[in-house]
Amino acid sequence: MNTHQKISNLIEYNTAKFFLNLGHLNGDEICDTHEIKYIFTKNWFSRIFMANFKESDISTSIEQIASMIKKLNISASWYITPQSHPANLQKFLKFHGFTHKDDWSAMAIDLKTTPESFDIPEAMEIKEVLNLDELKTWTDILVKSFEFPEITQSYKKYFINAGLESLNSHYYLGFLNEKPAATGVLFDGEGAAGLFYIGTVPEARRQGIAKAMVCYLLSTAKKKGYPISVLQASEMGYPVYKKIGFKKYYTTKIYRR
Repeated sequence: MNTHQKISNLIEYNTAKFFLNLGHLNGDEICDTHEIKYIFTKNWFSRIFMANFKESDISTSIEQIASMIKKLNISASWYITPQSHPANLQKFLKFHGFTHKDDWSAMAIDLKTTPESFDIPEAMEIKEVLNLDELKTWTDILVKSFEFPEITQSYKKYFINAGLESLNSHYYLGFLNEKPAATGVLFDGEGAAGLFYIGTVPEARRQGIAKAMVCYLLSTAKKKGYPISVLQASEMGYPVYKKIGFKKYYTTKIYRR
């Protein structure tokens, strides 16, 4: 296995483990096998990862998952990557009612190449979330940053229920002029530090806030001894991460039903 493939596998595994970890803390239905990984929950977080089906079993396997989704009366996002098996999985997903919704860029950065220090905007401060009140503030800023009001309460409840019990996920708040304005998560994965939910409230954008948060998390990951950091970038976030030094390894296609 070459280096590119190893890093691609790390990105995919890190993403799956982050959400499975959240699901475990919320007491959700979880599957974590060589064939498939998923988290099914009564909100927007239901996700399916790392399909590794035999071609002869693919229809049956997808039908079983689709039946569970229908029985639970939920929607679920299925992450398709170049590592998904079999190669024609997308065709079968469409046949079973899944629709292509989005494309994300799976990215990684070699932490040996990142600077020891970095500039942050004047009047900005970044702090780790250490208690429930701070976590509630973090969820408030999260939903403002990502602007998804239809699922606001669902997102807030999910993170608050998970709490701060996990030693793997570390939540960070960015403050501008002493007001909370940005979010970030550093996930201690196996072999890589994952970055999640890098967001800035609309009124604080275009001031380098998101870049400062990313650089802070990379510096923290580097101090912990991680060799690389990984993430999944939206179309809007991709230019920011590329400028920092992240390299794209593949496209994650998001299907939803």
